[in-house]
Amino acid sequence: MTTLKKVRKSWLVVVATVASLAWASPVSAHGQLDSSSPAPSAVLESAPSEIRLDFNEPVVPIARSIEIYNQDGQRIVLGEALVSPEDPSVLIAKDVPAIPDGLYVVAWRGVSNDGHAIEGAYSFQIGASAPIVATSDLIANVLSGQDGPQGLSWLMGVAKFLGFLGLCLVLGCLAMLAGGSISSRRVITFVGIGWVLSAVSALVLFVAQGPYTIAGTWSDLFNTSLWSDVYATRLGKALVIRELLLLSLLVLLWSLRGHFARSLTSWWRSTTLLVGVGIVLTLSASGHPSASAQSGIAVAVDALHFSSVVLWVGGLIVVAFGGVMRSAHADVVVRRFSRMATFAIPIAVITGLWQTWHLVPALSDITQTAWGKALLVKTCFVIAAVTLGGFARWLVQRGEGNSIHRIIVVELLIATVVLGVTAGMLAKSPEVTAANAVFSTQLVNGDMITSIAVTPGRVGNNEIHVTISTPSGTLSPVDNVTMRLTLPGSEVPTITAAVSELGPNHFVGALSILTAGTWNLEILVQPDPSTSTRFSTDIPIS
Repeated sequence: MTTLKKVRKSWLVVVATVASLAWASPVSAHGQLDSSSPAPSAVLESAPSEIRLDFNEPVVPIARSIEIYNQDGQRIVLGEALVSPEDPSVLIAKDVPAIPDGLYVVAWRGVSNDGHAIEGAYSFQIGASAPIVATSDLIANVLSGQDGPQGLSWLMGVAKFLGFLGLCLVLGCLAMLAGGSISSRRVITFVGIGWVLSAVSALVLFVAQGPYTIAGTWSDLFNTSLWSDVYATRLGKALVIRELLLLSLLVLLWSLRGHFARSLTSWWRSTTLLVGVGIVLTLSASGHPSASAQSGIAVAVDALHFSSVVLWVGGLIVVAFGGVMRSAHADVVVRRFSRMATFAIPIAVITGLWQTWHLVPALSDITQTAWGKALLVKTCFVIAAVTLGGFARWLVQRGEGNSIHRIIVVELLIATVVLGVTAGMLAKSPEVTAANAVFSTQLVNGDMITSIAVTPGRVGNNEIHVTISTPSGTLSPVDNVTMRLTLPGSEVPTITAAVSELGPNHFVGALSILTAGTWNLEILVQPDPSTSTRFSTDIPIS
């Protein structure tokens, strides 16, 4: 008993370590850029000394996390991006050279809390003489140059799917074997295949994470310096712990060596259970739940969800292809699986619904994201599988368990599709992330021209840059500028921006927009206290 307590205690420490990876402060499901310096579409009098990016959660920098490109698409060398010592969600790239007047694009790339690569780009201008221009093509060209090796995302998707399938084989089949009455060597072979798939999956995901995050090349799979960068992330640590736990599971399996059926002692079962729980937690502690609000609860629910799926799919594999239907204990095994599925499937459905409610800010947004669309497809397959399972359960209760083999095979095929869809969902964000839609235009009233840029052009904090000039280029300093926004046809009150002057006849207004829609922007320019000129335009806020 003393040895058993020590083993349990040691594995509880391992499980607690894995769980601690997930018990982080609440953050959003994917990292997003909140603000920057220079600001998007800012017009500066001279080159900035540094680029400062403020995200909504801690971000791990990678090689060339922050870059600057001129309007010809040429990269400008600057200092390596570092995390601010005061705030882990801020990246700073110093040593910006004295670049000449013109249009520039800041491109950034990093790793969010859940291991996903996040990237983006925006423009700013040096010199107020040139009008602010649309830069969508330039930004698109810069971002297209940051694509990783072709096919890497598919490799990682396949690795995730095989990892899911492998864990269902090794853990699900072990759970069925633990109940006894199964003597088929085929099921033990499934356990071995599942272990190999799980171990290879974790290894592939670890080495592929490096070139994925830096948008590198296939040769970066073997770049050991990238491995240390990957290990610094929550996902990297979870993958390493998963491999260690799988090695521990291999030792436990090896300890039986041909005496599997009669060697499942209570010590072996309890130790294997703790290892299995730890393996499941490494998945939940490094995915979307770990980077969401109330992450501790979300990880626990996700672990319960995946454990239920593992038991369900593992049982289906044993009944469908484990050779038990021809054995003398077929009826006993089928009834045991039926009882297990009766609990596992409802738990999987309930926890899945909770995760959807938790991760998706508004259910109406489900069709607006690739994650949500995949969820709807997954739901349809789950409904079909649950319906088949219910019918099979009805047959078992009527004593016709031997006739459910074909139903189980079809249910298993559907469950495999569900695992594949789930693997694809891991690379998508469950939240609707409105893209920065910088609005820019020029308005003319008399002999006065205003160049206007609203950034980022989505709900949240925005800046309105206004540059005032004349056709001849000469204009006395403007005395005052007022900016206000109105949402026509709504009860949302008019918003007045806090205006400050950045340079000669270059003003910026800061304000927070909480409602999407087409807003009317009104700008009052006062060249002197007794004169005012009105400009008006509609701007879309996504």
